[in-house]
Amino acid sequence: MGKETKTHFLTAYLEYLLEQGIKYENDYLGDASRFLRFLLRTSGPEDVQAFLDTAGSEHYRRRLAKSLRLFYTFAAQRLDIPKVPLPSPGRAGRGRRSR
Repeated sequence: MGKETKTHFLTAYLEYLLEQGIKYENDYLGDASRFLRFLLRTSGPEDVQAFLDTAGSEHYRRRLAKSLRLFYTFAAQRLDIPKVPLPSPGRAGRGRRSR
């Protein structure tokens, strides 16, 4: 399978496991999930801002910030992962990137 930029990460991982003949994919998915939770717990506002700075346009940056706000709300409510302060919608374009 080649690189597929439109395939969601975990979907592609599950497909990969099945292609590899892994019969107990729940263990592998559980380990990947624990690793992603660890990354979420250890990342801070600077990491989120650095990710937002990769947006190619202001429109995309605002959409990313909105999506991440909802994602961190979910993570805080359902996964006991602390919310990372994100820029408010009016400030989404302010980052370390110089123009």
